Amino acid sequence: MTTYPLGARRAARSLAALAALVMFVTGLVTLSPGARASAAATPACLAGHVNATSSLSSRPGGTTAQLVFSSTASPSCLWSVNATGYQWLSASGVAIGPVIYQLPRTLSARWTPLYFGFQAVARLSTMAGVQCTTKSATSVRVGAPGVTTPYVVALARAVAVCVGGTTAWSSVTTALPTTPRCRSAQLAMSLGGTNGAAGTTYHALIFRNASSSACVVTGIPTVHPLRSLAIGDYLGPRARPDSVAGFGYPVRLVPGAKASVAFGVATTGNWSAATCAPARAVAVSVTVSGARGMIPLAFSTCTKLVSTSIRGVVAGVNGL
Repeated sequence: MTTYPLGARRAARSLAALAALVMFVTGLVTLSPGARASAAATPACLAGHVNATSSLSSRPGGTTAQLVFSSTASPSCLWSVNATGYQWLSASGVAIGPVIYQLPRTLSARWTPLYFGFQAVARLSTMAGVQCTTKSATSVRVGAPGVTTPYVVALARAVAVCVGGTTAWSSVTTALPTTPRCRSAQLAMSLGGTNGAAGTTYHALIFRNASSSACVVTGIPTVHPLRSLAIGDYLGPRARPDSVAGFGYPVRLVPGAKASVAFGVATTGNWSAATCAPARAVAVSVTVSGARGMIPLAFSTCTKLVSTSIRGVVAGVNGL
């Protein structure tokens, strides 16, 4: 065993300690922005995170305003059924009556992620003309804890709202509608743009809702290189699933809307020919949320090891 003088050992320990300190400080500088980003809470839905539409329906003695909120946040914002409040507004923006909550009101209400394209529906019912004093409302102000700027939804026409008398009453019911997963017949699959990074080329695989009704894609698709334009003619192993934060969340596709994934193809020259056994693929078989299809794509792939990867679904067409 080699021995060193005491002074040399002390110097080595000092250098090691200095190197560890530099690495620690460098790690703080490098990781702090990411740590701050990951620690940031998911925003509450409303201003800046949803689009809203309204419709009105009359019934004996009153009117129901239906407000539909569609999430535009990516990947999600938080919606609370019980802690979201609604208030009628006059044409001049003056509040009519109190803030209305769905009963029972619970400030510690559950918060539900509202993923891209998903909807929350609120139905505000008011009595009018039945032993009550009314005022005219032309919009509804919607607010929730953590939201500094309430969302204002315009109504198609003025609504008579009770503000006094023996039936001064309004109520609200809310729901988070479910949407079925996309079926094979609903999805049109195609190839999108390409990006390259560090020996890997990423291809965007695009899913378009070609049907007349909304459906959902979610998760990490199963992608398999194909030797020919036949879905079952697999070439080598399937793509490795990449679990990356912010990818693979449910995306609600209205008719014509698109979602995508990033399909990574590593350069087969990264391995020896014997280890990789490269071959030419002409397409990929894709299964997403149970829907299955094929996308033509020519590339070189390893047949003895995994040289392709696939990320989770995201909204939009670039996959990244």
